[in-house]
Amino acid sequence: MRAYVDLLHYGAARRLFAATATGKLGFAVFPLATVLLGHGSSGSFLDAGAVAGAWSMGGTVTGPLRGRLVDRHGQRLPLVALTLITALAAAGLATAVGTAQLICFGALAGAAAPPIVASIRPLWAQAAPKDLVHSAYALDAVLTEVTKICGPLIAAASGAHSPRLGVIIAAALLTSSTCLVIFHPPTPRIPAASGTGGVLTSPALRLLLTANTCAGLCLGALTVGLPARAAESGSAADSGWLFACLALGSALAGARFGIRHRAASPATGYLTAFAWLALALAPLATVSTPVLSLILLLSAGAALAPMTICLFELLDVHASPHTAVASMMWMVAGEELGIAAGSVVAGLLAQSVGAWSALLTAAASGGLGALVVATGRADLAAGDAATDR
Repeated sequence: MRAYVDLLHYGAARRLFAATATGKLGFAVFPLATVLLGHGSSGSFLDAGAVAGAWSMGGTVTGPLRGRLVDRHGQRLPLVALTLITALAAAGLATAVGTAQLICFGALAGAAAPPIVASIRPLWAQAAPKDLVHSAYALDAVLTEVTKICGPLIAAASGAHSPRLGVIIAAALLTSSTCLVIFHPPTPRIPAASGTGGVLTSPALRLLLTANTCAGLCLGALTVGLPARAAESGSAADSGWLFACLALGSALAGARFGIRHRAASPATGYLTAFAWLALALAPLATVSTPVLSLILLLSAGAALAPMTICLFELLDVHASPHTAVASMMWMVAGEELGIAAGSVVAGLLAQSVGAWSALLTAAASGGLGALVVATGRADLAAGDAATDR
């Protein structure tokens, strides 16, 4: 853990750590907060799903555009403008009357959400020495898992008091995170070279986008498959422990990954993480013993944070400086679309065949991601070799 102590000795790193934590927590609170708000307004889970879906789709559709704004104009102006719009949308959600208004304000809040996490990633290279950037990425990945656990708890606790309170808290967290980011020294804006294309003109970035979409398919299938498995054994609500094990495995592996010296390249680590995820999830489809299920989920979770860390490192290599934020937002958009598709497919399979088929879909999606990375590994490794030279 010495690397993390050394990292947090730097004031800029501590500020980015606080910005990352509050930003990720705000995004973790928002989904359940919108569900509770929609349900509290009409008593219908159909309306609740529509409000949450509007927030999610709004963010997915505009993600690359928001990233491009930050790349072109720097962090401060776009983040401040987007945060103000998000705060106004959150106020609209808190005062809306009827499901239609909730859906409109939910879509606006998602579409304008400041790309805080993607904007912070390029800043770590300024905030810490080069040999600690890997540890910073690991800390970022661990925070993701911690906020996935804490965010819904905060949303549920605030929702018990008032369905509107969760949305207000989420907006306040995002605003606080933005303030921390904009007071950080901005990265110098690097103009695009003449004739340079966008993010998707790079074969390596297209491959990473495809692989990250496969990761989303896996997570979407687990989102439905684990509650379906829990329901077969008793109650779908018991799936909370299953998701907690997945997050715990990821957090522990991420913390260890960030302090371990690696001889393997990020491309090899990315491929290994996908393969490990598929192999750990495959037996889950046939296992019904709770203890074995928890062990398998801890093991599968151990692939998630290292996968994110390797993705960050690969983006450092293959994304040009003038598309750093947009590249990350494309990855987020791909993962979100994968989660949506995986959830739909898994839901159909769980309903018609059984939970085992949804869980097998999750394992197959991880295997597909490994196949995608293995097929295009030469493109990823070429970038690593160029960086080494």
